[in-house]
Amino acid sequence: MIKFRPSIIAIVLIFLCGCSTSANKAEFEIEKTFFAMDTSVSYFGNAEAYDSVNQLITDLDGLFDRYSDSSDIYAINNRKKTTLSDYTNEIITLSNNLSKKYGSDVNIFSGEITDCWKINSENPTVPSDDEINKALKNTENTVFSMERMSFESDCGSIDLGSVGKGYALDKAYELLGDENCYIISMNSSILLSGKKSDGSKFTVSVRNPENGSEIIGTIKTDACFLSTSGGYERFFEADGKKYSHIFDVSTARPVNTDLTSVTVMCDSGIESDFLSTLIYIGGSNKLGKYLKNDKIKLLAVTENNEIYMSDGLDFSLAENSDYSIKVSENA
Repeated sequence: MIKFRPSIIAIVLIFLCGCSTSANKAEFEIEKTFFAMDTSVSYFGNAEAYDSVNQLITDLDGLFDRYSDSSDIYAINNRKKTTLSDYTNEIITLSNNLSKKYGSDVNIFSGEITDCWKINSENPTVPSDDEINKALKNTENTVFSMERMSFESDCGSIDLGSVGKGYALDKAYELLGDENCYIISMNSSILLSGKKSDGSKFTVSVRNPENGSEIIGTIKTDACFLSTSGGYERFFEADGKKYSHIFDVSTARPVNTDLTSVTVMCDSGIESDFLSTLIYIGGSNKLGKYLKNDKIKLLAVTENNEIYMSDGLDFSLAENSDYSIKVSENA
């Protein structure tokens, strides 16, 4: 039995990076796009694999959509008896294990905060203090049984926004393997797989967190999973003010961080998704241990237009950029 008292949660990831498809397009047989998990999904690869990728990610979306009354997550959140899919059992287990490994600043069991702010409604409004305090109290008192995959408390709700896209890319990789070269981009999370025919690395553009039409630089990388989190491009407006989709569960309000963008590359989709959010909400003061983690590659952008990155990361600033690269020891 687990009782969750997390300090911070990230609800939704941000569209701040994307593949530089103009440089890679000739490599692939087809380029197709479909919509799933509240984002556009772009596939670059062999034509014969597209339908299976589309079906897999669409199916996962159907299982994980907390607002669909036919989904597994809806059934769990509404205390309905149902036979959960293996995918649902796995993503909940993996997410919980990541919270144990890295800390509960990001976890999936605080969906009541999302509901409190109504960020997915047509007309979101800032909650009253009473509503915020209620969501906060309910989150603190949430108890979830990993053995029974059900809530043991009247309060609590699952939201997979911080891990869903990364997990979907893990499943796509398991389906397709790495024999062929392909890219699957879910905007904030990307799978780069295989090797390009000319032996060159993949190119990923890092967007300006304050202006999505601008590029602050490019990353050259071998095959990997890559995820970006931030607070500028993905937001909602209420009462004439912009609010981030990423929340501090200790206050049930949008998180306060001096980072504007965090990109993580590693060999796991769900872990890159989770970590990009975790590092973003932790701020620049907590960058050091992640910059020294040899299991991941990290690029973090601060509100002062400073860029911190892991040693060995192949990153090039765009010409005439207002950003500056700082040495890791200063983080």
